[in-house]
Amino acid sequence: MAQSTTWSALLLLLVLLGPLPAFTQRESRHDKFLRQHVDFPKTNSELDSRRYCNLMMQRRGMTATICKPSNTFIHGSHPDVDAICSDGGTYYTENYYDSSAYFPITACRIVGGSQSPPCNYRGRTNTQRVRVACINGEPVHFKAPL
Repeated sequence: MAQSTTWSALLLLLVLLGPLPAFTQRESRHDKFLRQHVDFPKTNSELDSRRYCNLMMQRRGMTATICKPSNTFIHGSHPDVDAICSDGGTYYTENYYDSSAYFPITACRIVGGSQSPPCNYRGRTNTQRVRVACINGEPVHFKAPL
């Protein structure tokens, strides 16, 4: 009887801990780059740049505890953006690559000096080439528009 109770308790523990690894998995650097910098197709393209930035910065988790001072969204497909690190870009220096293609982008900048929520952004749209940092053939950091 004690062995049955032990197995039941062990089974219950496994069932309860089963989903735990999914909650504790860290976001990869590439996934974080995609979350913070790629929006394709562009969300609510009829919004003006200010409203777009305020919406997307909050939606993508960059205003929860502190307002990220600036961020650029690339409105290109994941494969096209990923290609910057291979045949869609040219080596610049260190681990930086410049895109061959021009992408529609929205650059968001914080308005005012406070970095405490609520956050207020201004936005500017443009079409430019971009520079990204790549690791293992994937973009992991947005460096600058070119």
